[in-house]
Amino acid sequence: MHYLLRSDIIVSLILKIKNMALTGTLTKGMVINFNNEPYIVIEKEFYAPAKGASFQRTKLKSIKFGKVVSHTFKSFEKVEELDVETKTMQFLYSDDSDAYFMDAVTFDQIAVPLDQIPNRTDFLHIDGKYILLIYEGRAISVQLPLKMTMRVIETGDGVKGNTATNATKEAILESGVKVQVPLFIKNGDKISINTESGTYYSKEN
Repeated sequence: MHYLLRSDIIVSLILKIKNMALTGTLTKGMVINFNNEPYIVIEKEFYAPAKGASFQRTKLKSIKFGKVVSHTFKSFEKVEELDVETKTMQFLYSDDSDAYFMDAVTFDQIAVPLDQIPNRTDFLHIDGKYILLIYEGRAISVQLPLKMTMRVIETGDGVKGNTATNATKEAILESGVKVQVPLFIKNGDKISINTESGTYYSKEN
């Protein structure tokens, strides 16, 4: 019995064999071969104009040299996706140039340059677990979850009589980052933060 494969399935199989990806599937943190060098995707925006083909505007960072370039891909271009290992590691501490993480199983430690970490150390806290991207044995990026739960270590009392719906006050979280929070948040509360915008999301139980 003969079966006919749809053309899109055939394309998908070919791309998997060659470790290729369509640019429409690019995601932040993906490592690709760009101009015969490894680059990591640090930003990407999809555009679908009323006329003409859709495209992706990206910012790519060279893993070898650290330079950042802007490049626009057509949505159905092919790029070579490079093999990257992901490893969950525990944050230990940071200094002026690097953040240090430890493998909780082997106790191996890895230093990651601060410029490879979104928002630097704003959302790194002791014993927090993070996903590191490893390329050719070197940590190239730290992936922060979109939302993180952190404890409030210092905040003032809400202003008495202030009933404004959107009224906020400043709070310092356990990592040292300062955020604006609703007036009902107290010292010791755990709150969820959006790591991309650095803003309060919700109170956690």
